[in-house]
Amino acid sequence: MKLSSLFTDENGDSYFADVESASPPDSNKERQQDTLYWQIWETQPGHFADFKPTDAPKCCAMLSGKMEVTTSLGEKRYFSRGDTWLMQDLKGKGHAIRTVGWEPCTVLLCTMKDVMTPQAAGEGRAPGEYQQR
Repeated sequence: MKLSSLFTDENGDSYFADVESASPPDSNKERQQDTLYWQIWETQPGHFADFKPTDAPKCCAMLSGKMEVTTSLGEKRYFSRGDTWLMQDLKGKGHAIRTVGWEPCTVLLCTMKDVMTPQAAGEGRAPGEYQQR
């Protein structure tokens, strides 16, 4: 299974990339990720948070509502109940978040110990292998 993840490029712009959650890819063996703590975050319809990077890598599990996430390059993705995605843009211009629709947006935020990185071409790590911050 692939998860959408926010990262930061060398110019400080945020962008989406996919992270493979299985190790090895296409297997039914899911990776384990150390979690520092978790919290429930709720926003009301119309809530807007302007561009900023995240303070730590987070796994976001959407429990209710719908959220629009915009990268600094202008790409928008929508996440709703049942979706899981990663916030890993730890520096740079960051991302913006808006609660869309008519119901509150409730998110389970799990702050992770390390960043999950996608496999880079020619590198020896497995897809999504962990990278120390």
